[in-house]
Amino acid sequence: MNITVIGLGYVGTVSAACFACNGHRVWGADINPDKVRIINDGRSPIVESGLEIKVAQARASGRLLATCDATEALRHSEMCFVAVATPSRPNGQIDPAHLFRACEQIAEALVSLNRRQTVVIRSSVLPSVLQGCAEIFSIKAPGQVVLCANPEFLREGTAIQDFEDPPFTLLGVDDPDAELTLRSLYSDLEAPLFVLPPREALLVKYASNAFHALKVVFANEIGALCRKEEVDANAVMSVFCKDRKLNVSPRYLMPGFAFGGSCLPKDVRALLYAAKQADLELPTLNSLLASNNAVIDRAVRQICATGRRRLGLIGLSFKSNTDDLRESPFVDLAERLLGKGYELRIYDPNVSLAHLTGANREYINLVIPHLSRLMVRSIEELSNCELVLVAHRYREVDGFLSEAEVSVMDLSDYMPRTQTVEAVAGD
Repeated sequence: MNITVIGLGYVGTVSAACFACNGHRVWGADINPDKVRIINDGRSPIVESGLEIKVAQARASGRLLATCDATEALRHSEMCFVAVATPSRPNGQIDPAHLFRACEQIAEALVSLNRRQTVVIRSSVLPSVLQGCAEIFSIKAPGQVVLCANPEFLREGTAIQDFEDPPFTLLGVDDPDAELTLRSLYSDLEAPLFVLPPREALLVKYASNAFHALKVVFANEIGALCRKEEVDANAVMSVFCKDRKLNVSPRYLMPGFAFGGSCLPKDVRALLYAAKQADLELPTLNSLLASNNAVIDRAVRQICATGRRRLGLIGLSFKSNTDDLRESPFVDLAERLLGKGYELRIYDPNVSLAHLTGANREYINLVIPHLSRLMVRSIEELSNCELVLVAHRYREVDGFLSEAEVSVMDLSDYMPRTQTVEAVAGD
């Protein structure tokens, strides 16, 4: 395949060299003549383990060339990757100037060459920036560009290994022909390949890096607390990481509603109290409860925005298949809605007030002492509600929702199950 890589910085040089060593003919383009000269000399413009060898091999085979002329690089190209820098502005916003200029150069070159091109954004950008790229191509080269995304997951120091043995390959594409071409480009990799719309694909990269940052900070905060308690932090976290069912796993990593119950809120508060006693600042752990409450706040705002006053709530316990109401986020939600004057009916087949005992009964009597008059015995009693909020999906829920003519807002799922359901969490 004939490939163009615009931008010969870290990502661009690694990608160009690896594509070339995999047998493709690659033109690399950059506005910096020094980078172009270094690559054409068979050397790497950046320090990265194994990259100098890759560049030298690719140049020796004649499959890698560098130029400052975008038109020359695109003359015979079947696919153009854009890997220019996207630095931060002082306010944290992405500065898309380099990327937008690269897109303008590509558009101008394609117009002069009178040819179509698949353009793949390799740079890390948010969907709004991708939209800016699309607008540039639409104005300057209408109908000549199929715009895709191919986020990179290259770590400095192990970039070659990450390119050749990635955890997965991610394509952001909604054009069938472009998808087939991109699939063929990565067909020699054993890693699973995922295809998403471009906007979703771009955010996978940000979610990944944010989670990596979160893990580092989390481990350091736990480590700081361990040291104050004279506990071996490495021993704690080593065993912590052995749990691949809950701790290091997909569990709890799908967007949904707030956490609750008798364990998580209590234990987070206990850690925060211990940190306070030890004069420790643990900003990430300290933000957990506030962030959890923000999920409920967003739900309340969205419910208020509907303008509907007669509400039904399906599910009250803190999670499905339990009758535990202690610190349930849905009890909190109900309390807030009642405080705003909403008419509320609640259906939860697992919650029987007559059988509530101990701490569970004490909690509900404290938070919503008039719960008994809000509960209904049958889900059909919610039929007259203007809006039904789905916290848990019991066996009878789908049938009721398909037959009842009510508006539905699903609190338990990030994505709606039907067209009538409006997602709340993670907005």
